[in-house]
Parts: sequence; C-alpha cells; structure tokens
Amino acid sequence: MRIAICDDEVTAIEAYTRDLQQVCRDNDIEADFTKYKSGDQLLFFTEDVVRDTDILFLDVGMPGTNGIETARKLRENGYEGEIIFLTSSREAVFYAFDVRATNYLVKEMASEKRLREVFLRAVESAREKRSEYLLLTGIGEYRNIRIDEIRYFEVSQKIVTVYYRDTNFEFVSTIGKLENLLFSRGFVRISRSCIVAARYVESFAYEKVTMTTGESLPVGRKYYKELKKTMKGGRDERQDERE
Repeated sequence: MRIAICDDEVTAIEAYTRDLQQVCRDNDIEADFTKYKSGDQLLFFTEDVVRDTDILFLDVGMPGTNGIETARKLRENGYEGEIIFLTSSREAVFYAFDVRATNYLVKEMASEKRLREVFLRAVESAREKRSEYLLLTGIGEYRNIRIDEIRYFEVSQKIVTVYYRDTNFEFVSTIGKLENLLFSRGFVRISRSCIVAARYVESFAYEKVTMTTGESLPVGRKYYKELKKTMKGGRDERQDERE
C-alpha cells in the first residue's frame, strides 16, 4: 500500500506517519510512506502521485496552493486514489465533496481510534480499486483504465493497443504478461496477438469473434477450445454431456 501525507507542519507529518505505521504493523499491511511539505511540492510530483499513491492524507491550510485546490488538480490529472483531509480547518468540509474525498478529519477531534478506522476503510477501498483498474504505461503518459470498460487487447511487436470505451491506448508489454495479468478476470486469448473481454463478445464461431460493438476479430485454431469453454462459463464438453 502506498501512502502519502501532505502537511506544512513537519511535526504533524511525523506524528501521523508513526500512528499510521503502527496501524499497518497491527494489521499486517505492507506500506510505503511519502511525505510532502506543501501542496505545491506535491503537485510538482503529480505524475508520481497519480501513478503510485493509493491513499493521500492532505492538510487544507497550507502556504501556496491549499489542500482543496491541490486535490482538485490531482483529480483533473487522473488521480483515482483515496483522499483523506486531515486538517485544523473546519470551513472547507463542504468543498471536500467536490473532489470526492473519502473523509474529512479535524485534527483536534481525530482520536487515534477514529484515525485508525478511517484509514483501514480507505485501505480496503484502495485494494478494491486496484482490482478494478489497470494502470498502463505508455510513451510519456500513464493511463488508469477500468477493467470492465476494456473490450480487447491487440499486440504487435511488443506494442499493445488496448481498446476501451470509444478510444484506445498504446503501451509496451507482451501477450504472455497480459494473459497472466488478466487470468480469471473474464478475458480470453483468441489468437497469437489478441485477448478479448468475454463480456463484450456478442457471438463467436470457429474462425472469428464478433464484439458487441460490431468489431470482428479472427480466432486462431488452437485458441478456439479455450474461447468456447470461457464463453460457456468454464464448462467443458464432458460437463455438457453429463447435463
């Protein structure tokens, strides 16, 4: 679990880091902590935060860019992690909804028990999000894509194109790595260079798959049996015969 704390008070950063590290030890959570002393410093590393941070604890009243505006800019740049405001300011609580904050804790009222409860809920939510999204690395760009929006992957000389929604994105990988990554997530390999999401398959035959979007993709001869098994919910021919 990757956690960041952003606060202009160094003593606050150190105190909350110690508290959260203890919660992690008590609950067998492996975690790395990153510390930022201002919203501006955090935003300077926006790309790293968007890519690497699961949970962000954020103060509101800081010199330069305040916490609410920092959170807004992170969301605009694609950050989908948990944001927990931990601050002395009570006035900004309503603005926290605008940036989809997980929680808003006032420092003077946030007991160790309350902090632990909020943090553990955020950990659970972050774990669920990890299973829902794929973070893909393109050329000079990262893309966080919901798995249930992906129709298929196509590979050409280690350049993979993922097709999702009404767009696509290129990144570097191999068909083998993708197959291992997507195993048991509703995807099936249909040829040497293509993996499709079963939920988007409208029909299939020995030589091709037709997607719900109307796209037609060729099926390799050696992959047809696994395709058929996947589309029938994991049943094989012997099961069908027994039924």
